Amino acid sequence: MNASSTNPRFSLFDELDRGLNHLVKEVLKNDGRRSSIPALSVYELDDRYVVECDLPGVELDDINLQIHDGVLEISGERRTATPENAKVTVDERSFTEFRRRLQLSKDINPEGVDAELGNGVLSVTIPKSAGVLPRKVTVRKVSDEA
Repeated sequence: MNASSTNPRFSLFDELDRGLNHLVKEVLKNDGRRSSIPALSVYELDDRYVVECDLPGVELDDINLQIHDGVLEISGERRTATPENAKVTVDERSFTEFRRRLQLSKDINPEGVDAELGNGVLSVTIPKSAGVLPRKVTVRKVSDEA
């Protein structure tokens, strides 16, 4: 067996190692505090965009939502309540800080943004600007009299 036939295998392991190292760095950044990126969906309708973001267990007062320079930022904190004398044996669901940033289309009207939280889902409605919405044109009948 020549050395060149084993290189792809070692390359695969190197790639896996780099990926795992990146994952560990992402988990440990934020000064060692745990963080999570909430899942979201974005829908485009004729007159608006809708962003739905899963935030189970997050209180309304712990959510920050802003649009700046065409970027929608959803951030906040989920607080977990562990009883004072409890010994945690498994904790897969707690996270503290979260942040999602979305570059918005240039055709939005940032003044009309609306947001609501219900059943653990944040729903953000972003209207399109009037200049890009379809406009119905009325057709008139030409008068027979000339």
